[in-house]
Amino acid sequence: DKAALLAFKSSIISDPNSTLSNWVEAVDACNFTGIACDQNHHRVEEMNLSGSKLTGRLSPVLSNLTALRAMNLVDNHFYGIIPSELSSLLHLRHLQLDMNSLNGSVPKIFAFLPNLTLATLMDNKLTGPIPTSLFSNCTSLANVDLSYNLLSGKIPEEIGNCQQLWTINLYNNQLTGQLPVSLANTSLYNIDVEGNHLSGELPTNIVGKLPSLGFLHLSYNDMASHDHNTNLEPFFTALGNCSYLEELELAGMGLGGRLPDSIGRPGARLYSMLLQDNKIFGSIPPNIANLSSLIVLNLTSNSLNGTVSEEISQLLNLEQLFLSHNLFTGTIPATLGQLPLLGLLDLSNNQFSGEIPASLGNLVQVNYIFLNNNLLSGTIPPSLGQCTDLYKLDLSHNRLTGIIPQEISGLRDIRIFLNLSHNHLEGPLPIELSNLENVQEIDLSSNNISGSIFPEISNCISLRMINFSHNSLQGNLPDSLSDLKILESFDVSRNNISGIIPTSLNKIQTFSFLNLSFNNFEGPIPYGGIFNSVTKFSFLGNPHLCGSISGMSNCSKKRNWFG
Repeated sequence: DKAALLAFKSSIISDPNSTLSNWVEAVDACNFTGIACDQNHHRVEEMNLSGSKLTGRLSPVLSNLTALRAMNLVDNHFYGIIPSELSSLLHLRHLQLDMNSLNGSVPKIFAFLPNLTLATLMDNKLTGPIPTSLFSNCTSLANVDLSYNLLSGKIPEEIGNCQQLWTINLYNNQLTGQLPVSLANTSLYNIDVEGNHLSGELPTNIVGKLPSLGFLHLSYNDMASHDHNTNLEPFFTALGNCSYLEELELAGMGLGGRLPDSIGRPGARLYSMLLQDNKIFGSIPPNIANLSSLIVLNLTSNSLNGTVSEEISQLLNLEQLFLSHNLFTGTIPATLGQLPLLGLLDLSNNQFSGEIPASLGNLVQVNYIFLNNNLLSGTIPPSLGQCTDLYKLDLSHNRLTGIIPQEISGLRDIRIFLNLSHNHLEGPLPIELSNLENVQEIDLSSNNISGSIFPEISNCISLRMINFSHNSLQGNLPDSLSDLKILESFDVSRNNISGIIPTSLNKIQTFSFLNLSFNNFEGPIPYGGIFNSVTKFSFLGNPHLCGSISGMSNCSKKRNWFG
């Protein structure tokens, strides 16, 4: 065994962490880093070099470790083919070669490894079909992971020989054909074939015979629902036999049909249901309330319509609700404010109307609220200021009126953006916005906001983007804008701002976009910084501006604009 290990070491061309530094003749092989031996016979039983970042080919000499039970070479830089000589490792139970750069085909060694329970080759560059030999002598095989490779062809029908098979991960390959019906002969708990080119109808006959199924990931394949892609009922009815089901992912397959009443059949363990990017229509059935453990519900980008079922508010464990890009109408249910754990609410890009429910202010754990691109009217409820854990708030592209409530200043944890653009908001720019010291983007464009930009805006030290364009702002630009050291984009076009452009803006080194057009600025355009890279289009519609920028009028030497 020592000779085999030292020969393996000699094939390694890079060992950046010096993992193999004590693999020398003078040291007992059982004391080599990553090696464990059988104490009775002093034979090498385990090799665990995961995460060592070793580079080299997998040496066939490893086949001389005939007592080996576990080989873990995960997260290294091994390349080349997997040696066929490994078929002599008759006692091998665990073979883990994930996260390397191995290429060629999956070797036909598995028929000679009757004790193998775990075979993982995930995240390599393997090509060709899955060999039938993988499943020809598999009485012990429980876990197979070939995901993130370049495998093609069909999933072998022989997989049904593996009655103890518990997990099959084949996601992100180029597999075609249908799921083999023989899968029903296994003990599968986890099926993940996401991101392939599998076709045929949803595997109703398979899932109905897998009572232990806990994870079913079929997303981003070419499967269809029953009756020419119009009927989801049989599939969800079959899932009623899967009382252990926890995750159901059917996204991005173009599935058609209504959400059936049997949507609640998977039962109380299901915590994630992903049905986004399909062609599902109709309303959300009230029976969805039966999924009492649901944490994530994603129905984004379908053709769902009608009002949102009040029963969703009975899903008290819900943390993420995605209903965007559908055809929902009516008002936003006030009962959504009764979901105590909700962290993300996305109702954007629908046809919701009426007012934003004040009850949403009860969502004290919410981090993201997206209500943009609807037909919402009325004022922004001050109660939203109670959502003090908000990172993103987007109410843009609606018909909201009134002033921006000063309670918004309570959203001190907004870290990403505040977007209230394209509404009918009015009143002065609230100075309370200066309390949002963590916000990175503020977009209040295309409203009727008045007043001036207050100097205290410099308190928002995390700002990268400001868009106040298409409003009725007046007054001068404050010099304190130059204190926004990481500002990248500043747009106040189409307002009534006057005075000179502060020269201090040229100190902001991160500036990449500036638009001051269609205001009442006067005097010379400053030099340096952002002003060396902008064009006349940043200053159009300011007839009293002058400067050396191409297309602008030259400044008169008679007036000292800067005092």
